Amino acid sequence: MKKSLIALAVLAASTAASAQSSVTVYGRVDLSVGSLKELNKGSMTKLFNGGDGGLTTSRLGFRGTEDLGGGLTAGFKLEHRFNADEGTTQDPFWKGESTVNLSGGFGSVKLGRSLTLYDDVRGLANSANVFDSAFTPAANGVWGSGGDYSSRFNNKIAYTLPSLGGFYGGLEYALDEDPAVKANMLAAKVGYKAGPLDVALGVQQEKGKENDYMLLAGSYDLGVVKLSGGYNTRSGNAKNGDDKELQAGVIVPLGSAVNLSFSVANSKTTIAGATAAKASGIGIGATYAMSKRTTVYGGFRTHNIKNAVGTKTTDTRLVAFGLRHDF
Repeated sequence: MKKSLIALAVLAASTAASAQSSVTVYGRVDLSVGSLKELNKGSMTKLFNGGDGGLTTSRLGFRGTEDLGGGLTAGFKLEHRFNADEGTTQDPFWKGESTVNLSGGFGSVKLGRSLTLYDDVRGLANSANVFDSAFTPAANGVWGSGGDYSSRFNNKIAYTLPSLGGFYGGLEYALDEDPAVKANMLAAKVGYKAGPLDVALGVQQEKGKENDYMLLAGSYDLGVVKLSGGYNTRSGNAKNGDDKELQAGVIVPLGSAVNLSFSVANSKTTIAGATAAKASGIGIGATYAMSKRTTVYGGFRTHNIKNAVGTKTTDTRLVAFGLRHDF
C-alpha cells in the first residue's frame, strides 16, 4: 500500500511538471514566381524563395518554455532557415535564432544568436510598408546605399525590460570572440505602445563595419488604415560616409481577408559633406488570407541608386506572385 502511494505521488509530480512545460514545432514555406530585372543583367523569370521575392523566408523552428515557479520562466528557441525552391539549407544551420532565456518580474535575459533590438525597431518602421517583405523598398536596397546594418549577431547577451505601463526597452551586447573580425556590437531600444500607437527609438553600433545607426520609427493603426514609417541615420567612416534615410507606408484592409499596401523610401549618402549617392524606390503589394495559415500574394518593387554625378549604379524591378503556408 505504501509503495502504491509513493508511486502515485511520483506520477502526480511528473504530470504536474509536464503540464508546466511546453514545446512547439512550427514552420513556414513561402515560394513565389516572378520576374527580376537588374541593371546590366536583363530580366529573368525565377522561382523565388520567399525572402528573395516574396513575403518571408521559409523556416523550421522549435521553441519551448518551462515554468520554474516563483514567477520565473525558462525558454529556448531554435530556428532553421532553408531554401524551399531548392531544398537546401542556409548557413549557419540555426540562422534564424538559437537562444536560451530566463524571464521573470525583472524582465528577460536572452543568450545566443538572434535578431538585434535595433532590428526590432526596423520591423516597426516596416510594419505597414508592403508587409516587411521583398517588396519593401527600404529593406531591399534603398536604405543602406552607403552601408547596411547586420540584422543578427552571434554570441549575444540581451536584456529586455518588463512591461512598464506601455513603455518598453532593452539593451544588448555581442561579444567579440574573433579579434580578426571585430564582431562586437552594442544595441538598444526604447519605446512606448498604447492602443493603436507604437513609437520607438533604436540604436546599433557595429565595430567591425565602423557604423553607428539610429532609427526613430512608429506606426498607428486607425482600423480602416494602418500607417508606419521611420527616419534612420548611419554614421560611418571616411570611406563609406554617412546616410540619412526616410520611408513611409500604408496598409489598407479590404474586408477581413484582403490587405493592400504601398511604400516609398529614399536615402542620401554623403562623404566629407559631399553627396556620394542617392537612392529611391516604391513598392506595392496585396495579400489574400485563404485561411489562418495559408496566404496568396502579389507584389511589385522598383528602386534605383545614383552616384555623385547622377549615373544609375543600381536599377531593379521585381514582380512576383506567391503562396505562403504556416504550420
